[in-house]
Amino acid sequence: MIPKPKNEWLIEMHHRAIAIIATLDTKGPEAAFVKSRIEAAGFSTVVLDTGILAQRDPAGPAPDVSADQIAEEGGEDRAELIARSAEKETRNRGIRAMSRGSAMILRQLYDQDQICGVIGLGGAQGTEIGTYAMRALPLGVPKMMVSTVASGQTPFGIYTGTRDLTIMHSVVDILGLNSLMRQVLSNAVGAVVGMVQAGSMETPGTSLKIGITIYGQTTPAALVIKPQLEASGYEVFAFHCNGTGGQAMEELAVEGLLDGLFDLSTHEITDEIFGGIHAGDANRLLAGGLKGIPRLVVPGGLDIITLRELETVPEIYRSQPYVKHNPHITLVRLTAAQMVQVADVMVARLNQARAPVIVAIPMGGFSFYNKEGLHFRDIDADQAFIQTLKTKLKPEIEICELDGHVNDAIFINAILSKFENLMQHTREKSRR
Repeated sequence: MIPKPKNEWLIEMHHRAIAIIATLDTKGPEAAFVKSRIEAAGFSTVVLDTGILAQRDPAGPAPDVSADQIAEEGGEDRAELIARSAEKETRNRGIRAMSRGSAMILRQLYDQDQICGVIGLGGAQGTEIGTYAMRALPLGVPKMMVSTVASGQTPFGIYTGTRDLTIMHSVVDILGLNSLMRQVLSNAVGAVVGMVQAGSMETPGTSLKIGITIYGQTTPAALVIKPQLEASGYEVFAFHCNGTGGQAMEELAVEGLLDGLFDLSTHEITDEIFGGIHAGDANRLLAGGLKGIPRLVVPGGLDIITLRELETVPEIYRSQPYVKHNPHITLVRLTAAQMVQVADVMVARLNQARAPVIVAIPMGGFSFYNKEGLHFRDIDADQAFIQTLKTKLKPEIEICELDGHVNDAIFINAILSKFENLMQHTREKSRR
């Protein structure tokens, strides 16, 4: 829960506003232009000044929340930061403080029903601050960031995280107004205003909401499971286990937006441990359980490390079986010892769950190439994993060794039945 800010900055408005986040020491005229365009569209604005060290440009709008207030909410005294501006860590301290403070304030504004969307302007520093703040807002709230760093050379994950955040490339530097900058900013304002006007598509319902994880190795199974869950009355959200997908599912579970987890594809654990390109974080297989969300767990795809081009595969994995999945992705099969490492991490996290957990193991193989007659079939390695789970998981966690490969109909039917039993208690509670 975001604590109440120390400062009395809440704004009196006749209707909800669109927030503007900008460093008004360097982006004043542009912020003023954005403000005028939003107001011309019939919306109020609330301006957050995230400038760190310099004085506000008088050509910009007067902020509704000052840079000093934001720094204070972020745990720093801006006057002290300015006084120590020559020190090498000062700017980084300032960025962190403005990020934290603007996130707290933006979320408080939303929780007070004062804003209905947000737009930000920034270079590298402003984009870091603005997108950090935007990620504090729930899914569905319009979020638009106009950025100089929104190019193909920049990894977007550090800015978007797991949120539905839109980044627009400014093309020219955000350094004063010109005909191109006015057009880019007008388009950005039109986008965020349009999103706000579109309104929420959410309709109240009684269906239980289920998160299912899907990966290339388990796609055939997921394509069967999802419609069958929907036919049983569940609303199903699929998450691609590319690192971000699993994190997003765990976050939504923590936020109370999911009632159950059909964790068919737990591959992100493996990449987290062994440096694969689809690594999750330490909350994977943990956060939802701590929240008390029931979960069915399948070791789908966790017997492989997903790496980049074959020539980039680290030397330590070169002796292990591999498949060149496509020109840019190489799959490496785990050894028995590595499978035990994965099992140990899963045990440590699943044993903390505060809701029922069922672990369902397809004895015919965990991934596409781990099948009788194919390249990754290694029964001894899989057995080492299974035995570790049996030895170390809490007795109340059910472990089911089931016939069939992860994508076989016999296994799919069995885990659908297991999941229905798992969710029965939750379904009955929702009807009361």
